[in-house]
Amino acid sequence: MMYTLDELLMKMGAPETREKGQMRWHYFDRQDENAGGFAEVRLLDGGATLVAEMRQWRAKDHEGDDIESLYLHARRSGNHYAVTKISFDGEDYAHPQKPIIELGLSIFHARALDISILMVEQAFNRDDIVYQPQQHAPEIKHVSAARKPQPLRAQNWGIVVPFRPRPARGAFSMG
Repeated sequence: MMYTLDELLMKMGAPETREKGQMRWHYFDRQDENAGGFAEVRLLDGGATLVAEMRQWRAKDHEGDDIESLYLHARRSGNHYAVTKISFDGEDYAHPQKPIIELGLSIFHARALDISILMVEQAFNRDDIVYQPQQHAPEIKHVSAARKPQPLRAQNWGIVVPFRPRPARGAFSMG
């Protein structure tokens, strides 16, 4: 099966590879050393070869490995690329047929997107975005014995954008 470079890159979710020569995504779970992943698409030999690799490992919920991997190799012939080898989880397919190639491209796209999302969450420290850090407010003690001391609570205001007040025009005039 022959594909144009744009078709292959779009199906893998990496169209920027054409300009950059390669794309990479990676993450490592800080809480669990058994979870992480990387995905990479690169053009080699001046664009004559396209290689895509993906490996994602997750925490083990059961005995055995919980590792997903994919390797794709394509060679240019004229203006089109022929996928010469594809491998899923260690199972090699030399000269794969169209259904296997399409499956591999779809799997790569889905896993690369997953890895990309996890990489961005890790880069921006998702916990600080989703969960508000604990704030320890000082307690206010009241003189009155009838009331119990209540802690002062910080209010969440979100983002405040300052602007200059504009003078009112027209309808409302004082004078």
